[in-house]
Amino acid sequence: MDRNISQKIKKIIAKECGIQVKDINNNTGFMSNSNLSYFDCVDTLYTLEHKFHVRLPESDYGKYNTVGNLKNKIIAQLKKRTK
Repeated sequence: MDRNISQKIKKIIAKECGIQVKDINNNTGFMSNSNLSYFDCVDTLYTLEHKFHVRLPESDYGKYNTVGNLKNKIIAQLKKRTK
């Protein structure tokens, strides 16, 4: 499950941010470490929320400094839901 979700997250980020999937890994900067505008990041987070039916509160946006952190948050929510 985790690998499939990870690939889907990377594809969404790549599409929303105009970058190649191959250039995205767990250490890729996202919110504070990327060349994306804040609004691009927010749009991407909203897209991820809707795609995976998860909640990514704006108060937590600062925690998503890497794609890996964001992916872990989404996967954790999905696992809670399936229990």
